[in-house]
Amino acid sequence: MTIVLALILVACTQAPAPQGEPAPDLPASTATATIAPSPTPTLPPPPEQIVSDGDTALFMGDYQTAIMNFRDALERDDDPDLVAHSHLGLGQAYYHQGETSTGLNYLRQAAAAEKITTAARAQYMLGKTYTRLQRYPEALEAYQVYLDLQPGLFDEHVHELRGDLFTSLLDHTAAIESYQAAYLAHPGEGSEVLAVKIARAFQDSGDNETALSLYQDLYNTSSNDFTKAQMALLIGRILLERDETDQAYEIFRESVANYPFAFDAHTALVTLVNAGVEVNEYQRGLVNYHRGNHALAIAAFDRYLASAPESFRDAALYYKGLSTRSLGGSEPESNYRQALDLWYELIEDHPTSPFYVNAWQSIEFTLWAFLEEPGQAAEAALDFVAQRPDALEAPDFLFRAGRSYERAGMLEEAAQTWGRIASEYPDSPEAFEAVFFGGIAYVRLGDWAAAKPYFSRALVLASRPPEEAAAYLWIGKSQDAQGDISAALDSWKQAQMANPFGHYSIRAEDLLIGRPPFSEPQTYDLDPDLEPYRQEAEDWLRMTFDLPPDINLESPGMLAIDPRYQRAHEFWALGDYPAAKDELEALRVELAQDPAQTFRLIPALVEIGLYRSALVASSQVLRLAGMEGGNALSAPEYFSRIRFGAYYLDWLLPITEDQNISPLLLLSIMRQESGYEGFARSVAGARGLMQIMPDTGTDLANNLGWPEDYTVEDLYRPHVSLVFGANYFRQLHNYFEGDLYAILAAYNGGWGNTIVWKEMTPINDPDLFLETVRLEETRNYIRLINEIHYIYGWLYGEPEER
Repeated sequence: MTIVLALILVACTQAPAPQGEPAPDLPASTATATIAPSPTPTLPPPPEQIVSDGDTALFMGDYQTAIMNFRDALERDDDPDLVAHSHLGLGQAYYHQGETSTGLNYLRQAAAAEKITTAARAQYMLGKTYTRLQRYPEALEAYQVYLDLQPGLFDEHVHELRGDLFTSLLDHTAAIESYQAAYLAHPGEGSEVLAVKIARAFQDSGDNETALSLYQDLYNTSSNDFTKAQMALLIGRILLERDETDQAYEIFRESVANYPFAFDAHTALVTLVNAGVEVNEYQRGLVNYHRGNHALAIAAFDRYLASAPESFRDAALYYKGLSTRSLGGSEPESNYRQALDLWYELIEDHPTSPFYVNAWQSIEFTLWAFLEEPGQAAEAALDFVAQRPDALEAPDFLFRAGRSYERAGMLEEAAQTWGRIASEYPDSPEAFEAVFFGGIAYVRLGDWAAAKPYFSRALVLASRPPEEAAAYLWIGKSQDAQGDISAALDSWKQAQMANPFGHYSIRAEDLLIGRPPFSEPQTYDLDPDLEPYRQEAEDWLRMTFDLPPDINLESPGMLAIDPRYQRAHEFWALGDYPAAKDELEALRVELAQDPAQTFRLIPALVEIGLYRSALVASSQVLRLAGMEGGNALSAPEYFSRIRFGAYYLDWLLPITEDQNISPLLLLSIMRQESGYEGFARSVAGARGLMQIMPDTGTDLANNLGWPEDYTVEDLYRPHVSLVFGANYFRQLHNYFEGDLYAILAAYNGGWGNTIVWKEMTPINDPDLFLETVRLEETRNYIRLINEIHYIYGWLYGEPEER
């Protein structure tokens, strides 16, 4: 907590509260998967089960099913608690479905429940509903009732919501009180976000003096550069209002100089320029570069360079080159070549510059990616190696040169260049992969005799089991292609043993027994029940970690009284799944070095639906026992069935049947894409269980005509994500005619790339296609899906097949 804010909060008088189209069949495999049929119930499920099913449907984002379940429960039973729970569930389902008025009626009924928990949650949902309807006074009242009914549970969160509402109503004094109450209720030492809101509320109320003190305190204490830039802007604006222009301009200059990548630094720069204040042209150019204002950036860099600067000339040349390349226009090629000239000027004039290597990398990248001259890109990379053979980056540039030769179709030159890395830089991180790709290049040329020595050299350079398995696999394929079947079988046996459960060992096993890739066991049973396996795991845990016999490993045990555990369950019940995860993740991280407590937490994570956190917690216990990779699968089966879970089956199985996709395969993709987490989001913007990109989601929604009133937020609904993911997989399956390697490559790396990679693979060999894929992420993706799929078959198939 900052000093100024602490003083303000002490003075606060408000006391804190206590705490598609029918699809053709998939290509036949040597095994036919069957799912053990569920027994047909002779009696309808009890109302309690129906309500529980409704809660699960809410979590899945299957609102129609949730509504059906809750209505069914209301018709079957008049128990007051069950009725109130069903009304709450209906209110939540209609709220999420956008039918606010209908939801409001049900929530009002639930708010009258005798059970405090149900009534409080209904009040919270009423607060959200009234906020959506912009009926802010009623929302404030609902949230206050929630605080009265559930004091101390997550007061910080609700007080913050009330502060936001007061801000919308322009009641800044009340907003300050609410934000201060939230800050004091924070489970840590206060939140920086709340501190900013308090300061803004003081400024909005006209108390600039207090706001300025708070902004300055945050500026001095924050470790977040974006927050610092924001505070600098707010401080400067208050100083300008007070006619303290020199001080205002000074802090704006600091922001421009220190945080050029921040949006608020750009705003500060614009303020300086508009005021006619002299600014450093290099810094001005850098800020505009980061904001994408490339023409302005180039003009600023030109002014800076024209001043014959003593410092940062190299940096100005480098960033001017980047802006020039990004400038666009009707003649982009001219811009690209001007950028090259700037970087060559930097290289010639500033050989000791920290941007020297960056300039060479930008030249090489621009030549092949923008000018489509991969041969010239390779020569540029080789020029760097010739000039700096002892540089740490030299093997990387040789690798780049090989890749560019490969792009140019100059496969022999690529192989020879990659071979240089093994000869000249055998201890470099690139050595194994380079000589391995050299062998692949010769395979693509059909020269197996030249390829085999490369793979043999790769075996010598292998430093990890997966690399050893890869080398043996391709040595065997080379021997097989040259007619030495006996030697090939021996090599594949070595590959199979090198890295059990790893991709290349799995592929060697496939080749040894004549099994197609992604084959499945004859029968398997996706049974999600973990209870039969828990006792064995508990016994193993006690023995492995020498736990006292009287230690209680029941879940959740005393963890249930931890405030984070309690807040997580409240957030989850209210549909705020990311907030629930944050709470339980904080608890999991705190317990990470305690195998007993982590073990107790795991079932609670599975029960609530945080499967990714359960996976991580299980892996952590095994890691503490020294078990990782394939070795971890020798631990009690309980851990494996959590790490490779039979999750979402009530929705997944009908979808896979409808699209004729293996459930094991869809589970494998789900695990790799999101770790079974429905609200996951990647840095690239992919969302949900199946990590669908927004544009792809829009296309799928349009094609399917579902869900109604689709928005990108629907991708976070597991039900929607499963339908979309399976449908997209089916589209890829139809286009690539059942080639699973190509389908997975397209799912991860895009249709267009995959078409190119298919064209580059001269023979119909899935292993060669994999190594021809240029994106490392996509190669890893295919390998990992194969591994996960194999483990699923091994785990849920018949024990005698293992």
